[in-house]
Amino acid sequence: MAATILDVAKLCGYSKATVSRAFASPEQVTDKTRQKVYEAAQLLNYTPDAIARAMVRGRTDNIGFIIYEKQYPVVMNPFYSAIFEAVLQTCARKGFSLFISSDRDLYLPNGQIGFKKHMDGVLLAGQTDAETVMALKRQSMPIVMLNNALDIEDLLCVTTDQYGGAVLAMRHLTQRGHRKIGLIAGAFSPHVYMARYNGYVDVLREIGEEVDMRFVQTIEPTVDDAVHRVSQMLSLEDHPTALFCTNDTIAIGAIKAVLRAGLRIPEDVAIIGFDDSEISQLIEPELTTIHVDKEKMGRIAAEELIAQIEGKKTSKHIIQTSVSLVKRQTT
Repeated sequence: MAATILDVAKLCGYSKATVSRAFASPEQVTDKTRQKVYEAAQLLNYTPDAIARAMVRGRTDNIGFIIYEKQYPVVMNPFYSAIFEAVLQTCARKGFSLFISSDRDLYLPNGQIGFKKHMDGVLLAGQTDAETVMALKRQSMPIVMLNNALDIEDLLCVTTDQYGGAVLAMRHLTQRGHRKIGLIAGAFSPHVYMARYNGYVDVLREIGEEVDMRFVQTIEPTVDDAVHRVSQMLSLEDHPTALFCTNDTIAIGAIKAVLRAGLRIPEDVAIIGFDDSEISQLIEPELTTIHVDKEKMGRIAAEELIAQIEGKKTSKHIIQTSVSLVKRQTT
């Protein structure tokens, strides 16, 4: 028969309330008392009931990592897998468990938005809408948004310099003499899409070029869709001499399309991606891309969410990490 809290209390000589406090709120008992309780628990192979502990403390130490369904599963996503790993490590260090699901799993059988298991807070990764955020906020759920931003009061968003990264990419291409530059843009959240599109447009204006909408394609961010759309673009007699792809997966598809068309990279068509995911170095030729500090994004998001759970507040609405250019073989 498994040991109970009463067995621990009897062995260490303290009351049941003191033993419970030593596990639920260890800072409220002395070091000597805590050590004696833990030694008794170890001798009896006793572990406190998680549900009971949660009831005493008013929280479960569970965090939800909710990702947009088209980018799920996260472990297969070249961008979000690195962010998730940083979140996971931060949660483990802080004593929190992490649960992952897609945004479609937020919907309960009655159609309402909520969780089947109680969570102390949630990280919303990627595309989402204001309705989902407000439904969670009405449940007093601490929230941090990852790689996205919505103008909602008291909503903290952790993102990267989307616009600055696009400007870096475009200026790199223009400095290498390119004027006809195509944009292969993933259908991401408006925050990400518009920032990267605006960076593309503004640099073209810097060099006195008009936007040629034949060279602008919005696609699902998959290799297959990128191959198809870039192949169409390359069939134009005056096709672009360079392509700015708004993530590395799209850029991989672009590389395939250019090589299949019998063209050289970067001599005939230069290609630059965005994210600096692991796949950027696995492809041949290796991909020039914009580096995003995904580990830092994940760590900051987890730390800020845990701070909210613990009753702390932040005055900053958007936390934005910096980006940098990684020059490889495709430009």
